[in-house]
Amino acid sequence: MNLCKKIFKLALWSAPIGVNIGILSYLIFSPSFNPFSSLSNFEHFFQNSVSVNLVDLFIWALIGIIFGCSSLIYQVETWSITKQTLVHFCITYSSLSIMSIFANWYKLLDFTINFCIIYLIVWSVSIIRAKMTVRSLNRKLHQKNQN
Repeated sequence: MNLCKKIFKLALWSAPIGVNIGILSYLIFSPSFNPFSSLSNFEHFFQNSVSVNLVDLFIWALIGIIFGCSSLIYQVETWSITKQTLVHFCITYSSLSIMSIFANWYKLLDFTINFCIIYLIVWSVSIIRAKMTVRSLNRKLHQKNQN
């Protein structure tokens, strides 16, 4: 499958995932627990809260698309896991921080600290999984060579 088709397919799958995660986050973290009040603090740009909520939905879909499509980086087999994670981090951090600043969702310092902690965890899990896979393959090769 060529890259454009792969990106298009990922975008179609990841946009609804981004929207669903966004709605779930919205419901969990909404200060008033009112589903019709906007979590965003940029209402002054729009005439009503419905418009703000539609923009939130668009941003969540865009976040899903960015995360989904940037996951293709992990398919570049010539890159180390560390390089893949750093490139993915840069793409997702810069995109998400720009959208978060626009929507006034988070303070940049808090967002940066949380994002870095999450990425450190993601990278650690990726390294552990890769090492386990290598050990398993080496074990299988060793057993095959002994027979």
